[in-house]
Amino acid sequence: MVVNFNILKGNVSWNATVHQLNSDILLRHVLMKGNVANVNIEFSYCEKTCEGDIINEKNQLIGNFSITH
Repeated sequence: MVVNFNILKGNVSWNATVHQLNSDILLRHVLMKGNVANVNIEFSYCEKTCEGDIINEKNQLIGNFSITH
């Protein structure tokens, strides 16, 4: 599956191929390419829409992601 990431600050976007979807994998990709300094990031995901949000420690939306198969 392919994860399409979008970080709002700096309008940073990229795609990554993953074999398993979990928060550890999402966090690793966001920290490596998203220019995000804080590791206190949470992810929400809707299986129906295959889309999710990336939330910082202040409960603010900092980006989103979507999954394609």
